[in-house]
Parts: sequence; C-alpha cells; structure tokens
Amino acid sequence: MIDDVSDDLPGFLKRTGLDRSALSQLRDPKLDRLPRAETLRNIAEATGVSVDWLLALENAREGRQQMTESKELLASDPAAGQSPLTRWRNEAAGHKLRYVPATLPDMLSLNPESEGAEGEEKVLTGFDLSEVDLEIAMPMQTLQTLAKRQGLWEGQTHALAQSQLKQIATLCERHYPALRLHLFDGAEHFIAPFTVFGRMRAAVYVGNAYVSVTGPEEVKFFTQQFDRLVRLATVAPDQIWSWIGDLQSEIRP
Repeated sequence: MIDDVSDDLPGFLKRTGLDRSALSQLRDPKLDRLPRAETLRNIAEATGVSVDWLLALENAREGRQQMTESKELLASDPAAGQSPLTRWRNEAAGHKLRYVPATLPDMLSLNPESEGAEGEEKVLTGFDLSEVDLEIAMPMQTLQTLAKRQGLWEGQTHALAQSQLKQIATLCERHYPALRLHLFDGAEHFIAPFTVFGRMRAAVYVGNAYVSVTGPEEVKFFTQQFDRLVRLATVAPDQIWSWIGDLQSEIRP
C-alpha cells in the first residue's frame, strides 16, 4: 500500500502527517521497522484500508475492523481469536494504561487464565507487571464483597477469598509505584468499565463487545473521567496492602 502512493504523493504525506524521509524509511525493504500506532492509523484512514491489512494480519483490504478517527463497535470473541485487546495493548506499548474493571482485574486474580463468566473481560492477562505503567480504579465494594464471599464470590471458601486478597495486596505492594490501585466508594460514584490505552484509544466494555474511540478529544474525555476517580479515591495506592490487611482481619470464616 505504501508503495502505491506516487500518483498523489503530496496529498498522501499531508493526510498521514509523514515527511518524505520517514516515508522513504518505511518503503526501504532493508529496514525492518514498523510505523508508530498513530502513523498506522493515519495511513489506514488515508487509504481506506484496515490496520490489520497493513500489518498483513488479514487478507481483505477493507478488513473486519476499520480504524477510524471517531468511534467503532467491535465484537470481542477471544475463543475465535477476534478480541482486539492484544492489538490495542501493542499499540500502547510504553504508554500508561488506565483501567476501570468490571469486576476483579484479571492480572490481580489468582486464576487470570480461568474461563470465568461468559464475556468476562481479560484486559491485563499476558502483561508483565514489571514492564507496564498501570493505574486501576475500582469500587472498594469489589474487594469487600470478595472478603465476605458475597455476590459474584458467593460459594467460595474463606481460605480462597483470603488467598485472593493476599495476592492483590502482595502484587500492589511489590509493584508499586508502577502498579497503582485506587479504591473509590462505589455506593457514591458509579462508572462503566473502560480502558484508556495511552493517548491512542479508549474502549468501553459492554460485555462481549467494545465501544472504541480514537479521537484525541474523546480519549482525553475518558482520561479526565479516570483522573476524577483518582481524586475521589478513599484508599490511595500506597495504602492498599494495609487496607486489605485490615479487611482480612475483620472477616471471620
């Protein structure tokens, strides 16, 4: 595709934000270099193809998932290899990840690879916590109901619930400050689960599907919503392990 732009080279450079030097490097077969995620998106928009097609991940030029400047609705079917999460995480490599989970963050779970409930989101599975700048904001009630074995955790043994809480406390303490967990009062503040991938994308999880936005102002909006939760947090990241310890001591078998 990049080799087919000579007919309107000035227009292509303008639409993609590339200069001639960068374009020459991308077209050089001796250089094994991929464009940045933002550049890939601009090329896809300028040429009417999908990012997956540019990366040779699918055969159809138009692709199943068209990267747009505004928003898109994408089905998530990990069993069929159709979850967009891996691609989005790769796009945001080296950037901060902000995450509001639907339930318990999979990376902090004792069994992140378990099947779980149908449609359960797996944003963090496969990440190395030592290699990511990660902020998580979630209701404190998520951990309180886990400790009491209520709601989603009804039927769990006391020992398993305690082990899960210990796992979260250990990971949060070990990987702080790269991993920062903020707990807010879910009885006072409701928010839908979403993830912000650096400055490139924000995605709202709606159960087996995502509403994804890539416009700078839209991504900024979700970043601000996350920052609002951080300001509302009643338990700060450097207090998580002691707060969980107190919670564990309060709950009896």
